[in-house]
Amino acid sequence: MKIAHIPELVCDKCGEPVPHANDAVALDIFLGAGPGLITAQPRHLLPTDKCPGSPSRAQYLPGQPKDMRYPYDAAAEPLVRAAYERLQENS
Repeated sequence: MKIAHIPELVCDKCGEPVPHANDAVALDIFLGAGPGLITAQPRHLLPTDKCPGSPSRAQYLPGQPKDMRYPYDAAAEPLVRAAYERLQENS
């Protein structure tokens, strides 16, 4: 039996491929985001050579700069880091 071809995910910011391990929408799924994700487009979580990524989410991960556009929520840090670990394990 052939498995259906799954199209490559492409970032809505830069148009480059988004690996599952670096997909901000996948991180949101592991954070328990709801049905609003049905219409969400793939986006790099961490920056790449061609994409700034999602600074508002990445700021909670080690080594990433704070996103000065939004207040930093210290309570979110352990949740985002745990979700990121699960994302990496499942990619």
